[in-house]
Amino acid sequence: MLLNWNGHEDTVECLESLKHVNYDFYDIYLVDNDSKKESVDYILNYLENDSYYSHSLVLKNQLYNYVKSDDVDILFIINDENSGFAGGNNVALNYILKTKLTDYVLLLNNDTIVSPDFIDGLISKFNESDDTGFVGIKHYYYHERNKLQTIGGGIIDLVHGEAMAVFDDTRDSFDFITGSCIFTSVDVLDEVGTMNEDFFMYWEDVDWSSCVCEHGYKLRISNRGCIYHKEGASIKSLSRLYYHMRNRIFYMKRHTSGLIYYKFIIYIVLFALKEFFMNIYKNPKYSKVIINGLKDGLLKQNK
Repeated sequence: MLLNWNGHEDTVECLESLKHVNYDFYDIYLVDNDSKKESVDYILNYLENDSYYSHSLVLKNQLYNYVKSDDVDILFIINDENSGFAGGNNVALNYILKTKLTDYVLLLNNDTIVSPDFIDGLISKFNESDDTGFVGIKHYYYHERNKLQTIGGGIIDLVHGEAMAVFDDTRDSFDFITGSCIFTSVDVLDEVGTMNEDFFMYWEDVDWSSCVCEHGYKLRISNRGCIYHKEGASIKSLSRLYYHMRNRIFYMKRHTSGLIYYKFIIYIVLFALKEFFMNIYKNPKYSKVIINGLKDGLLKQNK
């Protein structure tokens, strides 16, 4: 499953990479998240002139009644709004839950390329234990192929509301699987549900992973294969800052309580006020975003 938002060149490069995996039994659900016309046209032109993939195009509002045929390799779904990372992926996830056309689901960022053995590794690790919920995989930097970006999972600092990537490949315990590559089964998806769309982008993978753990499942990392990740080049820094501030509060509301939650609230308010006053003159846009993220995180009700 891939999500495109004005990242057509990355998307096509990812599709080219997937041609070389050592696993034949997969379909691709490609959701366009209300991109500009030229981005959609670029992908359509690629699909219409490519001899490897067979594709079908469907609008989101027609998806409920759409019946995918077995000979369609890529279902290209056109979303009528930018629903963020969570909402965009949920368009395809909900269709998969409805149709049950597959046993496994893989969320993969469109700004990645993959090693040929990565699907084999994910499936093998998932099936090692009955209690596996999500499986992740090693990420290397796209432009520095020998430099590790993350092991594919991370831990959560509940004191400061921070999700931190892990680099130690001997670690066997994780709080979340990195959203750029999450592998699971339709059975787990059916039990746990899809991503919470209130997050829009950032922290939805952490929240989803915590929901999986709260259902009694474990998070694991494949030791075979890898992906090479460009890491969010299209997201502007102020947007990233806003959603990180807001969504870490959303996460703590959903998954903590009592003293842990109230200590965090005191910390995050003091942190935001410090950042606001330190930057109000030299970087007023930064200060405004920090306060807006804090305000919306504290006051907005999320599911």
